[in-house]
Amino acid sequence: MLRDGDDIGTHSLSATLDDRGFVIEIRIDLAVKVLGFTAYSYNLINRETWRDQQLVSVDSRVNDDGDEDFCKVAREGDELSISGSRFTGKVPGSAVTTSYYHPDFISRRPWISSQSGRPLEIDIAPSGENAFQVSGQLTTKLTYDSRGEWMGAEFDAGGELGTYELISETGLISPLWTAS
Repeated sequence: MLRDGDDIGTHSLSATLDDRGFVIEIRIDLAVKVLGFTAYSYNLINRETWRDQQLVSVDSRVNDDGDEDFCKVAREGDELSISGSRFTGKVPGSAVTTSYYHPDFISRRPWISSQSGRPLEIDIAPSGENAFQVSGQLTTKLTYDSRGEWMGAEFDAGGELGTYELISETGLISPLWTAS
């Protein structure tokens, strides 16, 4: 993760396919330093389970510079039951999370904040080859490659340009997602 070109941390994904379905673990560890002191920190630990490309469960915990957030999701038939730090209720079972690691997420609504559980109203428009501009309650530019692998994102990071860019590819997520 970069902020105005400076390395401020990592965003890692680890995916498996087993008898439960497609399981992805996401970890984000960021720290913005000013004169050697941590001016801002963000940590997310998220575990999502999907079956047939439908969300089954989410268990996410976040420390956003000292503020604690969470998101728990459980499938109940054709709906998803959410218990989050900023939303409790149900949404359609076709919803996806703000993990957006696969381009299938682009055409689906709502997006559930993996930080707080809040369903987000968003619009998405093409923004170049395999790139999409997300606007509304979440603003970011997402980029995928021709295989459907998430390659990065750009967003406002406290008035500076924040970017996620792929540093190391140790395995492909898209084939696991497709097989789930």
